[in-house]
Amino acid sequence: MERNVTVKRKGCIKLTKGDWVVRRKGKGGVISISRRRPSDREREANRLREQRRRRIANKIYSGLRAQGGFRLPKHPDRNDILIALCEQAGYQVEEDGSVSRKKLNSFEETSENGDKRSLKEASLSYEIEVQPELEEEQLSLDLTLSYKYM
Repeated sequence: MERNVTVKRKGCIKLTKGDWVVRRKGKGGVISISRRRPSDREREANRLREQRRRRIANKIYSGLRAQGGFRLPKHPDRNDILIALCEQAGYQVEEDGSVSRKKLNSFEETSENGDKRSLKEASLSYEIEVQPELEEEQLSLDLTLSYKYM
């Protein structure tokens, strides 16, 4: 029993050695279609260029997975990369392609005495607590400078 196994190549690398269809936009927006026959050398150069492009893209994607913490499919395309970048930046991408900012959860902080405060209240109290310390540092710096120059 013999099996006919056909090897499929990915991307724009073609298995057939037929003519290439070339579409050009002419005057007035009319598209003209012609055929051309590339040489074996040109085909080989295209194949090697495509392999190199895929190899570099795979290195980039594996680096994004490993060091960037991106959840990408095995063979991602540009849209998958953009979706992952948007998620990390805090944007939500819908199925139709529309992008919107993710809603932040209302952050609540529990203080030492047990009462809950919102993010805005917590930041205000932090500014109030830090401000006297900054004033003391500034005062001591002023006193030090004035003492040196007396």
